[in-house]
Amino acid sequence: MAHFMRVFCRTQEAPTIPHLVDKIEHIGFELKIFPAKDDPRYQDPDWKTVHLSYEDRRPSVMVDRSVSGAEDFAEEIEEFRTAMQAVEGQDEGRAVVDKLLSETEQIIACMIPDDFTEEGWELVEYLLELLLDATDGTLQADGEGFFDKEGELIFAID
Repeated sequence: MAHFMRVFCRTQEAPTIPHLVDKIEHIGFELKIFPAKDDPRYQDPDWKTVHLSYEDRRPSVMVDRSVSGAEDFAEEIEEFRTAMQAVEGQDEGRAVVDKLLSETEQIIACMIPDDFTEEGWELVEYLLELLLDATDGTLQADGEGFFDKEGELIFAID
């Protein structure tokens, strides 16, 4: 089963696909990308999905972007609010995350395959760092919780 990590963004703008790809390739990754560079969707500032493949015969990192106003966005926010209600304690962290959910303008989700290599994790860590910095984001990892920019756990949630 895949693992999801999400960036809850407080800004409406996101880095473009070309910007992300250029930054990732600059540190030495050779990527295969969908949409391809000659596809008009590659340049779209309102992109919804991108697949980044770092190694042949390995599944790609799938990145999906959901923006405020979209049906899937509202559903995802509500799912996290519901999951938070099932957790006891952590009042300070709950308040921080509740405020975050209210301020979120977009969610960028990375689906990470189970059989990821160390190189794949390096790619994802760098990608998430780029997204967090560019969007005033907060990281959420499935089965763990929400983390601040320093990597400290804010709120534990499955």
